[in-house]
Order: sequence, then C-alpha cells, then structure tokens
Amino acid sequence: MPPVKKKTWSKKKAPSPFAQLTALLERYTVAGAAGLIVMLGLVGVVLWAGGYFAMAGRSVDRAVQSAAVGAGLEIRRVLLRGAHQTAHQEVMDAIGPVVGESIMRLSLDEARVRIEQLGWVRSASVTRLLPDTISIAIREREPAAVWQINGDLNLIDDSGALIREVGAYEYSNLQLIVGSGAPEAAAGILQAIGVQPELQKRVYALVRVGERRWDMRLRNEIKVKLPEENYKRAIDDLALLQAAQSTLDQPLEYIDLRDPERMVIRKRGEPETALN
Repeated sequence: MPPVKKKTWSKKKAPSPFAQLTALLERYTVAGAAGLIVMLGLVGVVLWAGGYFAMAGRSVDRAVQSAAVGAGLEIRRVLLRGAHQTAHQEVMDAIGPVVGESIMRLSLDEARVRIEQLGWVRSASVTRLLPDTISIAIREREPAAVWQINGDLNLIDDSGALIREVGAYEYSNLQLIVGSGAPEAAAGILQAIGVQPELQKRVYALVRVGERRWDMRLRNEIKVKLPEENYKRAIDDLALLQAAQSTLDQPLEYIDLRDPERMVIRKRGEPETALN
C-alpha cells in the first residue's frame, strides 16, 4: 500500500500596507475625478441657464466689431444700382440701420433676402467694397398686367408676382387680370398673347373662369372663350382668322374656341353659327 501524501496548506499573504494605501488612493482618485466632472457639468448648466455664455459671446462679438470699426472697416456709404421704381429709402429700411456699423458684421445673404421682398425687386445682389462701402445691385420687375380681385387692383409682372397696389387709372394700357388664382396662371396666357401684337392691342381683360380656363374680353366688347387646354393654339388660330377675314372688327357678341374641332361665333342680335 503506497504511502499517503500529506496535504500542505499555505497561508495567504496579506497585502502590504503600501499596497493598501495605493489601492485606497486609486479609489479616491477615480471618485474625485468623477465628482469633478459632475461638478463641472453642473457649473456649465448654471452658466448656460444664466446666459453667461451668451453674454460672453456678445462681449467678444462687440469687441471684434469695435476693433473692426476702429481699423476703418466701418460702413460709411451704401451704393444702389438698378433702382428706377424702388426708392433708396425703401432699400435702406429693408436692410436696417447699417451706416456706422462694422462692414464685416453685415450678413450679405440676409440683406439680399430682405431686399428681394420689396415688390418691385425681382432679384438683388449685395457685396462689400472694403473698407467702407456696401454695394447693392437690383433687377426690377416689368409690369405685365393689373390683377383685380374683390375690388382691389394690384400690379403684377409676367410671372404673376405682385408688385404693388395701384389706382383705378394707373397702368390702364395693361391687360386686366380678373379672378381668384389668376396671377399664378397668368404667365402662360400673357406670353401667348404677347407674340400676337395685333391681338394683344385688342385685349382689355383676361377673366379666370373656375380657376381652370380663360375668357378674353376685347376692347370692342367681344368675348372670346378659350379652351382649358391648348389655349395657345386657339389664340394663334384667332390671330390668323383676324388677319384673313378681320373677324374681330365685326359686331360680334362672342367667339367660342373651347371645342378644337368647332368654332362657334355669335353676332349681336343673331343666333349663333359655327365654323368648321
């Protein structure tokens, strides 16, 4: 029988005092760092809530702008080009009181957007001419028609954009656009009539019917009913008919062009007839 080996037990060695102190310091260091981060976060929240960051930012901005003005980068002049209907004061009111301010502080894009909100202005550009000048160039709208809605008259351009309100006798040489939704739809028919100058002279008003089609009212009181689609072709056909037969010089009540295959003409006091 083999001899039985005796188990030997070793006593676990306790950590040295130096190791215990090191571990303790590590725990307190981690806890301290975490506490410091939390404290800094709370301080940041308090400063943000109290507006101290914004105040500091504004102070820096004021210092920068003051330095720019002190260096001669101060707006002293505003040059305006392309303004024939737009008053200089309208433009200045749009961009605000900039004279005397730092030329670097003015936002060119924001100034351009505000200027383009003026009725006469189709587009604008704003540039800096260092050290002291702001240059503004604008392109104005061309009046194309007068829109009548609920008794009010408004001047519009060929895209239907409103320019300004007008009086009853202003721009009487332009076509009158009548009806709800008329300005947004006016561009196409104004262009179609514009390429027929002899017909254009006769047109007094363009009436939007049901927000889907147009009636032309001529100066000699003839009504021309245009189709909902392909109205440009109908206008061209009418111009050819006038050139060939002087149809629009006759005492007519209306001409109905809504059916592309059948033109209906009615003289005043007579039953309607159709041209195939």
